[in-house]
Amino acid sequence: MAEFRISLASYSFHGMLGAGMRDVFGYLDALRYRYHLEWADIWTGFLPSLDDAFIRKVRQAMDDCGVRLANLCVDGPHLWCDDADERAAHRGMMLKYIEAARILGARTIRIDFGGREGHTMPDEAFDYIVRTYKEYCAICGDLGMRIGPENHWGWDRVPAYLERVRDAVDSPAYGHLFHFTNFHDEPERGAAVAISYAMHTHIPANSLPVAKETIRRLAAAGYEGTYSIEHHSAEHEAERVEWQLGAVRNCIAELQAEGLGAKARADYATTIYTE
Repeated sequence: MAEFRISLASYSFHGMLGAGMRDVFGYLDALRYRYHLEWADIWTGFLPSLDDAFIRKVRQAMDDCGVRLANLCVDGPHLWCDDADERAAHRGMMLKYIEAARILGARTIRIDFGGREGHTMPDEAFDYIVRTYKEYCAICGDLGMRIGPENHWGWDRVPAYLERVRDAVDSPAYGHLFHFTNFHDEPERGAAVAISYAMHTHIPANSLPVAKETIRRLAAAGYEGTYSIEHHSAEHEAERVEWQLGAVRNCIAELQAEGLGAKARADYATTIYTE
């Protein structure tokens, strides 16, 4: 049977962060001692500084409570910007995040393509995205990490672009952060593409009706990353994360009993609302 590791995205507490009620150290404490998890998923909004001394303090806090980093989720720098100077600035910032990921012991790093939905990816952008990912993959591969996009916004919500970039980068260090259900169009094609080279996941609350079958498909395909809870409401976050985590734990418990060989049965949490 597959191993089901669960992580918890720090973005789940972005409302508390904005209100000054939680920082990265409070997140790590809650992760370990309230939610009883061992895998972190740090959104860069929780890293106010990339100063080496600060990043090493975060790593020390992780080590002190026995937490490892499944993913460093990078917002801010992305690959393609129309302006060449802005692209160069984003590349420079991303290299700093890769160094932070090294110190933190991250298994995966997410950085988005960029671009605007509904706009065709020009050849210049495609060539730059592929070339830059190859550069990042060379660094991350040597460090034992994988790097890639998330079907998050822009061009990386378009399955055809995901396929094209994946095939062109052609590196074992390249992967995909699969945000359940979040494709601009062709959701089934998008899910199949993401599952084929998934390195990490985000499970939002609105995907729970299909989460069990999606988790089964990932596990059956040999996925080795974590199943990461990502909450978005920015309200009652401590309690709603607990509820969302419980729902995913329930799906996994049912899959462990049922096996992975056939389509998942409807999970208990959704069926009690339809009886």
